[in-house]
Parts: sequence; structure tokens; C-alpha cells
Amino acid sequence: MRPDSPPAPTAVDDTRLASRPVGVMRGVEGEITEADDAFLAIVGYTRADFEAGRMNWREMTPSEFLHLDDAGIRQAAESGGFTVPYQKEFIRKDGSRVPVLLVCAFIPDTPGKWMGYVVDLSPADGGRADVAHAPLGAPLPQDFYARLVSELVRERTRMVAMLDNTDALVWAVDPDFRLLSANHAFQTVQRAVSGRVVEIGDSLMSADYPAERREQWALWYRRALGGERFSVRTPLAWPEGPRHYEHVFSPIVDARQGAVGVTVVSHDVTARTAAEEALRASEARFRTLIAASPLGIFLADAAGEWIYANPRLAAIWGAPAAELLGRGYVGRVHPDDAARARAGWEPAAAAGDEMETEYRLAFPDAPERVVRVRLARTREGGRVTGYVGTVDDDTERRALARRLRQREKMESLGTLAGGIAHDFNNMLAVVLGYADLALAAAEGQPALQHDIREIRTAGLRARDLVRHILAFSRRSERADAPVELGALVAESLRLLRATVPAAVAFDAQLPDRPLTVLGDPSALQQVIVNLCANAEHAMRATGGGRLTVRLAAEPPDAAARLAVLTVSDTGPGVPAELRDRVFEPFFTTKPVGEGTGMGLAVVHGIVAAHGGTIAVEPAPSGGATFRVTLPLTDRARPDAATPAAPARGSGRVLVVEDEPALARFVKRALSRAGYEVTVCATGAAALRAVAEAAAVDLVLSDVAMPGMTGDALARELRRLRPALPVILMTGFSHTVTAERARELGLAAVLHKPVSADELARAVRAALVLGR
Repeated sequence: MRPDSPPAPTAVDDTRLASRPVGVMRGVEGEITEADDAFLAIVGYTRADFEAGRMNWREMTPSEFLHLDDAGIRQAAESGGFTVPYQKEFIRKDGSRVPVLLVCAFIPDTPGKWMGYVVDLSPADGGRADVAHAPLGAPLPQDFYARLVSELVRERTRMVAMLDNTDALVWAVDPDFRLLSANHAFQTVQRAVSGRVVEIGDSLMSADYPAERREQWALWYRRALGGERFSVRTPLAWPEGPRHYEHVFSPIVDARQGAVGVTVVSHDVTARTAAEEALRASEARFRTLIAASPLGIFLADAAGEWIYANPRLAAIWGAPAAELLGRGYVGRVHPDDAARARAGWEPAAAAGDEMETEYRLAFPDAPERVVRVRLARTREGGRVTGYVGTVDDDTERRALARRLRQREKMESLGTLAGGIAHDFNNMLAVVLGYADLALAAAEGQPALQHDIREIRTAGLRARDLVRHILAFSRRSERADAPVELGALVAESLRLLRATVPAAVAFDAQLPDRPLTVLGDPSALQQVIVNLCANAEHAMRATGGGRLTVRLAAEPPDAAARLAVLTVSDTGPGVPAELRDRVFEPFFTTKPVGEGTGMGLAVVHGIVAAHGGTIAVEPAPSGGATFRVTLPLTDRARPDAATPAAPARGSGRVLVVEDEPALARFVKRALSRAGYEVTVCATGAAALRAVAEAAAVDLVLSDVAMPGMTGDALARELRRLRPALPVILMTGFSHTVTAERARELGLAAVLHKPVSADELARAVRAALVLGR
């Protein structure tokens, strides 16, 4: 029977320790976490049992021995981490008991972790031994200590071998910075760098090391001796080039003495450092690229809140990038589009990896802008971590597309208007021509002359309307000359002041230096007058206002390339939905009878024909602003005009015209001026007439004729008779430009309707020059 209380201390028989294996185990609190085969054999468990977690220190200890374990824990805490050897029993797997001799050590700086050494005290014959409940400190045989020391040496040898086979540098120093231990990697680096090996006990603060390095390492060792665990990274000069190491400092702590040294584990992180530097350089290049991108770029988290916005995006939004983060970007979105902008992330998540949308941005003191947003999800594994997006300011592209559509529409209308003008000019030429002839024939008949003059006045008005149409279609010919815009604007405003009501105040802002453009002064003055008249009419509903005319260079320095004319009023302005239509012919917002709808259309045509642009936009103080740009020129203004040629002459003129009424008028007009006139209805007939009869001094031909056109006839006549003067007449033709006329060697180009006197002067001038 086992006694109820432990017997008196007894010595352990040396013979029971002979050739007995020493089992080794490790654990945390009551759990055994590691066990060697010797210990498993002592307690009768297999490796599979251990790995299945079926072994627990306290459950394997009979209750009458637990007080010895508790006493050992207290004694280890008082002695610096070791228990003295003591005897106890373990319950084996089969339920039997095994007497053992046990000594444990608690691992520093790792609370609850321990390491135990166990010797089987069972009798050699396999019988059951009575375990003497020896208290802690009972005398043990020398053989046990020798074997225990041997086991500890073996364990240390394994530890040293393990450290020597790692690539990390491992060493320890005492509080005076003397080397306590070091692995093979540490000594290898020492030999490579300093050419010597540091022996155990040598100071690592030797004068062989630079003073600055000694001071820095002493500071780090002292930090660790103070109980701090930390890491630092330093370069180390190797013969083949610098390498980088990361050092982890840890204090060596004794339970009673505190920190008694420092352990350092150092890893070669050269490759990692190079990779980190390459990554930083790549990130810097990426940030530079993102910062310089013409596109706005943002990053958002999985909830759709912005976490980054590049400078271009801040410029598009007109706000600092910091204000756009989170959901701050929504504050600038147009109220009608804000809900769609906020909800845009859900469609992106549902529709796939990419999404494209657009919405408007509203500004308190600037026109709204349209942005196009492209969105793509970012993933880590299968999880959506956020979004990356680009923002393109689509405002200018849309405006350009709108202007292009407007231009195409205006060109289509211009082509149609030009075709109508050709036929109408032919009819007007007949009406005005015969009116001139009838007026001359009605001399002495005042009543008849009055009626004819009324007919002629109506015809001239119709001619002006056709010219407006041709100006709109940019098909009319003009005599370009250098025009000083400042003087032209000042002159136009002087004329307008007499007709504009006193309730309208003028504000003229003209530059000090001259701004010269190349163009037709009459046409350009018409632009100024039409825009000012349009502005005055817009202010009638408000009983007056301010009409501001401003002329400036752009840019405002010596490198200026454009003259910018703006005409602003304080009227009701032009609604946004009508701004694209105000330049269309016959479009007007005026009441019936107050406008033809041609004023701004003519202005648009004149400006475009001069290589300029025109646009309408809201004025800063209300109303509308029309902005005209014209290219500047360096050409000087001419000094004087060429005098007109005499109206009468003599010679043989061949007229080529397919309109009988117009042909009869031209024949009568030139015959009255003293010329002998022959008429042909087609170009082919005229070519035969010239080839068969040399008695032709000049050919006057229409351009638009069936079969052979007038310019084709001129080309053939030049081949047949190079010295024969040729004049072309056109009601509208974009093929006979000034450059084309020079190529064909034309004497002149006349634009219908033309008066009898203009015909006579043109023929006379051509014959004089031809001689």
C-alpha cells in the first residue's frame, strides 16, 4: 500500500540509473508540445498518440505527486529557472505507473515554456519499484549528474550545429560588449570584411572598428540591455560591393539578474533592399506619370470612396485633391447627375470589371463641364479590393463635335443657297440690265422714269439679299486688303451712335496699338454693325442697357496671332438650347416683320470667309456675348485705289450665254457702248466661231452652261489663241476663284447681276490691257 504521506528522504540507488536512457520533453504550462522517442518509451505512448494530442503533464501525474511539481515551479522561479532533480511517478498509457527522476528548466523570456529531462527508475527485472517520495534537494548519485551534463552538452551541440547551418548571422555579447558566442556565418562575414576571426571573450568595440560605427553599435546594445527588442538595417562594405543586413536585437534575461547580455540575429537583405529600391523607383516613376497624365486618375476603395486623386483630376474638378477624397467628389457633380454618380459603383460591380459613364460638373462661377468616367475593379485573389478610374474632360470634344456638326449643316445650307443665288442672279441681271436700258430710253418721261427707278430699286434690294446669301455661303468674291480693325470699329460705332436709342450706353474698349487683319472692310464693318444692332434689339425689352464692344489681341503681347472682337449686351441672353441655331439662315427670335433671320447668318459667313470663328456665350453680367476671332496680318495698307477705266470703246466681242434674255441684254448694253457683238449659246459653238473667224477681239462668257463650262472654254481658247482676252461672268461659282482666274489667264471675272456700265468698263479695260 502506498503511504498517505511521503516517507523520509532516501538516496537513489546508482545501479538503477546505469544505462538508462534520458528522455527529453518540452511544453507550455501543462501541455507537452515536444517529446523524444526515449520519453515516449518511458511513459508507454507512441508517436501517433503524441501527435494526436493525448498526452498532458498533469493528467499523466498521480495526484499525490502534483505537490512536487508545484514546489518545483516555485523553486525554479527562485533559483533562476532550474529545478533540482526530484523523484515522481508518471501514469503510463496502459494505466500502470513508472517511477522517474526529473529535472526541468524554464525557458527565459517565454512565460510558461519549459524543458524537462526524465530518467526511468523502474527495476531492471521489470517489477514494480517503490518510489521514495524524496523531497526537492535529496542527494543524487554522481552518475546521474554526469549523464545529465552529457545530455545538456549533446543538446547544446545540436543547437550550435543548427545555428551554424543557417545563413543568418547569430551572436551574443555580455553587458561589456564581449562576444559570448557566435555561429559560423558570423565568423565567415568577419573574415571577409575585417580579415580576422573574433574569439569568444573578445570585445566587439575594438579599436579596429571605426569610431562612428562603435558608437552606433554600443547605442544599439545598450537599448537591448535595457529590455527593448528591435531591428535595424545597415550596409556593410564587402570587397565585391556593399551588402545590406537587417539586425534583430533581443535581450538575454535572467530571472534574478535581469538582462545579462544581448543576442543579435542578422539577415542578408541585399536582394530585398534592391527590390525595395527598385519598387520605390518604380513607384516614383508611376507617380510622376500619374501626376503628368492629361487624364484625371483616381483610386477608390471597395465602397466607392476615393482614396487618391491626381493633379489633373483636381484641376478638372476645380478643387484641391484632398477635398475630393471619400465622397467629396460628389459635391461638384451636377444635382441632376449626383444620384447616378453615387450609385455608379453598383453597376460596375454587377456588370463586370469595367464601366463607362458620364455626368456633368457644376461650378458657381463657370460654365458646367461634362466628364467621361471609365472604371475598372481591382482584385486580390477573388476579392474586389477597390477601383481604379480615369476621368476625361469631354467638354471641349463635345463642343468641337457640336461646332463640326454646325459647320457641316451651314455648309450644306450654303451650297443650297449658292445654287439658288446662281439662278436668281441670272434673273436679276436681266431685270436690272433692262431697267438701266429702259431708264436711259425714257429720258424726258418723268413718270415712266419714276416707275423704272422703283423697279430698279427693288432689283437692287434683291441683289443685296442674294449677296447676303452668298456671304453666308462663303461663295462671294471679295477684294481682300489690310484692314486696321481698331479704326474700323471706331468708325462703325460713330455711325451707330446716331441710330441707337439714348437709353443704350456704349462702352468701347479699344487697344492702343493697331490690329490689322486681311479682309474686305465693307464686309467686316457689316459684321460689327450687325452684331451691335442685334445687341441693341435684345435690350429693347428692358428699356435699354449697356452695349460693350471690346477689341484685343490674343495673346496680349508681341506674339499675338489673333484679334478678338467681343460684343456684349445686358439683355435677356440667348437660351442654351438656341445657341446652336442663331447662325442658321432665316432663323430669328424676333416678332414677324422685324427680322429676316439673315443678320447673324451673314455675319457667320463673313467671319468664316475671313478665316475666323464666331461663338455666342452668356455675358458675365447677364445678356449675351458674341466673340469673333480673326487672324492678324503683317501686310501694310495700300495708299490709293486704281482709277476706273473709260466706259466706251470699240472692238468685236463674242458673248457666250445660254440664257436668251440675259444674252440679249448684254448684246444691247455692249452695242450701246460702241462694240460689235456676236452671241453664241454654247461653249462648243463659241470655240468653233473663234477657230473659223479670226475677227474676235474679246470673249465674254457665262460660267455655268450646259456642255462646256465657261472655265473649260477659257482653257481651250488660251490653247487656241493665247493672246485673246477672256472675261467670265458668274451668278455663283466656287470653281472660279482669284487663283483659278490667274491660272486661266482671264482678263476679269464679273459677278451677276452686273450693270450695263460695269460691262462696258470691264470690256474696255480688258481690250486696253490686251493691246
